[in-house]
Amino acid sequence: MSKAYNMISASLNEIIDDLETSNGSNLKQTVLTIDVNTVRTFTPSEIKNIRLENNLTQNLLAKFLCVSKKTVEAWEAGKNKPNGPSSRLLDLLSKKAIAPLRS
Repeated sequence: MSKAYNMISASLNEIIDDLETSNGSNLKQTVLTIDVNTVRTFTPSEIKNIRLENNLTQNLLAKFLCVSKKTVEAWEAGKNKPNGPSSRLLDLLSKKAIAPLRS
């Protein structure tokens, strides 16, 4: 599992423990289970196609993903790969589930 997953899981377990040991108060407890899909891996050409399908320059895509233009250039050149959050946003962009705002 990822470090982020482990941190979130530990935090949720602490909350549950706190609720269970809260001096007999009548707090209603609900456990929510969320399935998270694995992070998709994109090829350089897929990244470029996603960018072009959304009518974005490398600079605009970089701003949308909160990365540098050089990072987007490296992804499209195959030198680096997007990390988890960037991959998730790219996946949403590819599915047209989200769209970048333009001023």
